[in-house]
Amino acid sequence: MATHVSPPGAERIIRWIMVGIVAWGVFHAIGAWRLNHDPRRMLVVLACVAAFLGFWLTMLAAWRRARS
Repeated sequence: MATHVSPPGAERIIRWIMVGIVAWGVFHAIGAWRLNHDPRRMLVVLACVAAFLGFWLTMLAAWRRARS
């Protein structure tokens, strides 16, 4: 059975991608809020970004668990 090894710096790259996704979500949340100053619009965008990142982190954890 072959062992799978992550490339060096993979964890750091994933963290930077997640930071970028959060920044992208905040940018769009501010834009949604500015449309009519309804804070619910901003919360929906932020909740969707959080749900996406949560799902991604769950899948990464499951993949790591299955790998070891």
